[in-house]
Amino acid sequence: MIRFFQWLVMSFRNLDSRTDRRGSLRLLRLLLAVSVALPLVLFAGIGWRERWEAQEEVERSSGKNALILHEHVLKVFDTMAQVLDRVDERIHGQTWREIAESEPLHRYLKTLEGELDQIGAIGLTDPDGHVRNSSLVFPARNTYVGERADFREQRERDSGLLIAGPVADPATGKPSFGISRRRSGPDGSAGGFDGMIAAIVNPDYFASFYRRIIGSDGESIALIRDDGVMLMRFPTLDPTRPNAALPTLPADRGLRAEIQRQPDEGIFRTDASHVQGLDRVFAYKRVGTFPIYVVYGLDQTQVTRAWWRNMALDAAFVAPATLALALIAWLAYSRAASEHAAVRRWADEVRNRERLEEALRQSQKMEALGQLTGGVAHDFNNLLTAALANLHLLGRHLPAEGQRFLSGTRTALERAEKLTRQLLSFSRQDAVNLTVVDLGDSLRGMGDLLERSLRAEVTLEWDIATAPMAVAVDPVQLEMAVLNLVLNARDAMPGGGRIRIAAAPGPEPRTARIEVSDTGAGMPADVIARAFDPFFSTKGVGKGTGLGLSMVYGFARQSGGSAAIDSQPGEGARVRIDLPLTDLRPEAARPLPPAPAADPRPLRVLVVEDNPLVLMATVEGLTQEGFTVETAEDGVTALRLLETDRNFDLVVSDVVMPGGVSGVDLARHIRENWPQLRVLLASGYSPESLATMGADTASVLAKPFTPDQLAARIRSLTRA
Repeated sequence: MIRFFQWLVMSFRNLDSRTDRRGSLRLLRLLLAVSVALPLVLFAGIGWRERWEAQEEVERSSGKNALILHEHVLKVFDTMAQVLDRVDERIHGQTWREIAESEPLHRYLKTLEGELDQIGAIGLTDPDGHVRNSSLVFPARNTYVGERADFREQRERDSGLLIAGPVADPATGKPSFGISRRRSGPDGSAGGFDGMIAAIVNPDYFASFYRRIIGSDGESIALIRDDGVMLMRFPTLDPTRPNAALPTLPADRGLRAEIQRQPDEGIFRTDASHVQGLDRVFAYKRVGTFPIYVVYGLDQTQVTRAWWRNMALDAAFVAPATLALALIAWLAYSRAASEHAAVRRWADEVRNRERLEEALRQSQKMEALGQLTGGVAHDFNNLLTAALANLHLLGRHLPAEGQRFLSGTRTALERAEKLTRQLLSFSRQDAVNLTVVDLGDSLRGMGDLLERSLRAEVTLEWDIATAPMAVAVDPVQLEMAVLNLVLNARDAMPGGGRIRIAAAPGPEPRTARIEVSDTGAGMPADVIARAFDPFFSTKGVGKGTGLGLSMVYGFARQSGGSAAIDSQPGEGARVRIDLPLTDLRPEAARPLPPAPAADPRPLRVLVVEDNPLVLMATVEGLTQEGFTVETAEDGVTALRLLETDRNFDLVVSDVVMPGGVSGVDLARHIRENWPQLRVLLASGYSPESLATMGADTASVLAKPFTPDQLAARIRSLTRA
């Protein structure tokens, strides 16, 4: 065999020298695969055959054991039937009073019990259900058994030898069963009911016999009545509770269903037995004409273990030969493949370089987009500041009839301000501004906004729990998430429908849940799987960006929660947002500060601003507010002015300025050299972003602002 493979390898080498090397590599890989796969397939086939042979052997052995156990149980039942007949003959013609007062009868019963190990107790019961004599004690304790099922059945009709159980052994309390028959009439016939003769089987007798039969932990022996009642089992199901009640097998599946199909005897395998839930093999046989089955069970893992042992022995012989074949094929393949290794590495390096270059281009594109967005938003903020300031100044000179037009313009600018802040947030990609709010109060406060966002044919329903639900979220993102869900629900119902907004404590502890559901078209499973993906949308061109649900998912995750969708086509959709509750309480609304007292002297302010429109509006507004204003167009000019004139109450400075000295640098220089001089930074960036640059967030005024807001902030800082 080895010479054959050597010849085959040499043939491949010659072929490689004459033909395409790639084809030879494919042939060598095929050789390697065959040298490994073929022995494994053969080994698997042999193992499969041995597995079924082992299974068949186990089933044959189980059938033999069931037959042996059947003969033993049948002998025990026949013996006990003879005992009952002998007792019936002994008490023939005696009255129940004579039976109850007969101590020789008690000793006779005691002798029978002692002679036959399978008998645990013998008792005589009168027609009223009282035990009048027994093998246990004398005189009998007049125990009442009239409520027992076997007594009631014998009283109603002559059932012959009746198997009763399960009952507790009177000596040990272990589960057992009994055999009973009617007492014969005076003429020797059954006649009417004149009491019952019963014997209880000694469970230890069966246990000692079965202990010699069973050879492994996975075996079990049970006696089961045809109605599914388990009379006895060895070993017990729970060794710590030997006196525990035995179960009843269900009639519609498992072993009882197999017995109904083959009522005399059979072999049955189950993947999960009713009693222990294990993969077991059962062999059963009916005990003579009695309604009893003896069942021998074997845990399937015992068969599997034996099979694995045989497979391990087979593998000890197969593995070396397989490894030898695979090694020869591998040597041939490795020598041919070594020439291609450098080419593959080079190709991998090229692909990795291309991926890195693509990732770099994408990163640069997103960084450029963020910088562009931030720059545009920042410049637009300056324009908004100038516009709002001029509108504020203009409002002081317009008559009352013109104020409503001015109010509309101011509302539009405020919306533009909100959009600008969102653009700045995108460009910074900073963390959310978590605030503790009551979820119910926040949702109720959105009522007017949501109602205005819907059409007349869409009904909005509310179901907000009254319980307090404190959560730490970004209030703006919460509002945007709920608004996006409501708008999506509205678009899913072009013909009208109903939207329901609910909020209540969540199913998990310490959580709150928001649910937005609709009666719209719903979503199939493939759409639900991608609904939270960015830029995925089922709406038409120009009707959706695919960012709404993505923003909802991002809001939930950033808030420490989760989001999910339940929907089916034609049955609407329901979006759930689960948020963690917090022990913190929402901040109470702060009362408006009292109007500042008029300053006895005019305040002198230095305004540093490079935008001429903002500078003009700011100077005019502060002048009208009673301030004395000096200006500087950048940080360098401001520092040069402060070197010669430091008689200012406060410096108002923009953050982003030309000349190499930003507003943050200017504030730091003033703090180090003139600590008594206060600085107020005016910027479109958030205080959190400025804090990363080293600014004092307590002395920041967000753009855009109006002159009166700036004046109020200046007075607040100068009084501090």
